[in-house]
Amino acid sequence: MELVKIGVIHSPYKTKEEAPRQGADSEEVCYIEIFGNYIDGLKDIEEAKYLIVLYWGHQSNREILITKTPFSDVPKGVFACRSPNRPNPILFDVAELIDRKGNLLLVKGLDAINGSPVIDIKPYYERIDIPRGLQEKIFEEQSK
Repeated sequence: MELVKIGVIHSPYKTKEEAPRQGADSEEVCYIEIFGNYIDGLKDIEEAKYLIVLYWGHQSNREILITKTPFSDVPKGVFACRSPNRPNPILFDVAELIDRKGNLLLVKGLDAINGSPVIDIKPYYERIDIPRGLQEKIFEEQSK
């Protein structure tokens, strides 16, 4: 298995401690730089309001399998929580696309550390990315 680094994240966060716990908690504007040979893959990216950004947690501890979460005093397995520490630290955020300038995507909503390698970007579509049972509940509440 081989992952290809398609770009890099430029953020104000230099360490895990500086980064917000979740990307949704961040108001900082970050840049995603897409490398030259992948720029064609950005065609029509502006049609998306939100992006699913998958990146490599290059400062994550890959040995940790049990961890405490901020939501519970009971330790959990890394596959049962959103810890960045995991055997394969493939991390993601749903980020708001603010603008595109050539090979740079300006986004808000990342908790990625500066220099994090980008491994994929996908448009976020509420219609298909929210689980079916949850969709009905959300849309029902919105229509009240």
